[in-house]
Amino acid sequence: PTLVQLTNGEQLQFDYLVVALGISRFAPIGIRSSTKLEFVAELAESYAQLESAKSVVVVGGGAVGIELAADIKCDFHDKSVTLVHSRALPLPGPFKDELRHNVVDILQNSIGVEMVLGQRVIAQEPASADMADTLTDMPEHVSSTATDATLTLRGGQTLHGDWVVRCLGTRDKKSIINLPSSTQEPIFGANGIRVKDTMQIDDVAYPHIYACGDICSRDTVKLAGVAMYGAYIAAINIARTISSVSNDSPTLEESPLYPSKILLLMSKDHFIMQLGDEIWEKEKTRQYVSEDMGLQLSIDGLSLNKVPAAYSPFDLAPAF
Repeated sequence: PTLVQLTNGEQLQFDYLVVALGISRFAPIGIRSSTKLEFVAELAESYAQLESAKSVVVVGGGAVGIELAADIKCDFHDKSVTLVHSRALPLPGPFKDELRHNVVDILQNSIGVEMVLGQRVIAQEPASADMADTLTDMPEHVSSTATDATLTLRGGQTLHGDWVVRCLGTRDKKSIINLPSSTQEPIFGANGIRVKDTMQIDDVAYPHIYACGDICSRDTVKLAGVAMYGAYIAAINIARTISSVSNDSPTLEESPLYPSKILLLMSKDHFIMQLGDEIWEKEKTRQYVSEDMGLQLSIDGLSLNKVPAAYSPFDLAPAF
């Protein structure tokens, strides 16, 4: 393959391609806006619904659900906030139960979030749009919220929420990527597009196509820092290939495997981190927590308020 087709029918030819489509979530966690003005309006709509609610129910105890429930309760102390999760402990993934128990303790005892664990939601009235049995390539355009809703749990219990938001997993972009496998192994594995350590797609038919970030199978826990470093590896390998003598195979850079990591920011005052098998003490973790929750770091990283330094982007690896 040497072309990408856009929704308007236009086709773009390429010699090399980096697939960095990420993964998608339903709105309002997933962002459907394509401009700043649209995004501000989108936020205002969700905020108005949240502000007017006296009771909030968050369904799904992954990292997004945990942080959302904590932020709402900390910013709106008078609201009743309930987090519902189908398993006995929150936070799926390669993490210690000690970390999960600490998260529950912080949410319940330090922040005041009501926890309903080991109970799956089997019905919701009215249903949110994401509950329809329709597949979409753009879940960001489908709302996962409902107002004045009643939820029925597997055990028969019912919950009411003036505002209900479902934080239940992600969607990939598999349906829009037409790359037939040249082997018995599919291009998409259980965790994304299969890639080599060089970030090239792990198929002999596609040495000119790279994949990095959330859409690739490189890491179980999807992290922004790892995605940035994967993009660096892909960029430098493409540059080396282009600049090499036509019959000479360049030595390609390989990305190391990083240990699993998670930093949960439960409002500005409560946070917890696990790196590999180690749960970090709070004071050790504090060095990675800023008052603005990383906003300025992101602005600086994107060079949004300054002119980037005039050096090759391949000179230095991004910090991780």
